[in-house]
Amino acid sequence: MPKLKSALSLIVWNVLVNTIGKSALIPQKVRYILYKLAGMRTDTANIRSGCVFRGKGLVLEKGVILNHNVFIDSWERVIIKENAGLAFDVMICTSSHKIADTYRRAGESDRKPITIGRGCWVGARATVLPGVTIGDGCMIAAGAVVVNDCEPNGLYAGVPAKRIKDLD
Repeated sequence: MPKLKSALSLIVWNVLVNTIGKSALIPQKVRYILYKLAGMRTDTANIRSGCVFRGKGLVLEKGVILNHNVFIDSWERVIIKENAGLAFDVMICTSSHKIADTYRRAGESDRKPITIGRGCWVGARATVLPGVTIGDGCMIAAGAVVVNDCEPNGLYAGVPAKRIKDLD
């Protein structure tokens, strides 16, 4: 019975959050109410349409902005701190797979938390991979792939993302 209850909970979550909630027909304030009813931990209503949330480990603090079509895999904890913003099509991934043998390369699941600091901006189509902490005040350039921690107040760009400029 616990497995059935868990499966039903996941179905309800996906319907409320990833079907109804992501619709462009739903006003932002209604979307916010749906997300709260589903148990999402958010202190912001600035979530645009098309966003997809996988897992319940997400925490959105006050002033966070998620633009259209953000994808957040939060099977492990994802904390997006105050006044941070994610541009359209940003992908946040807490899970990956360990490398296995030639028969099946995608081995055992490997999950690690992600933190995006206060006031950060993550540019369009950037990807943040498992285990990364982005320090307060950072900017991540469009299309960057963040595989390592980012020290505060820096501009990071490239694949993999590297610090290219100090920010005041």
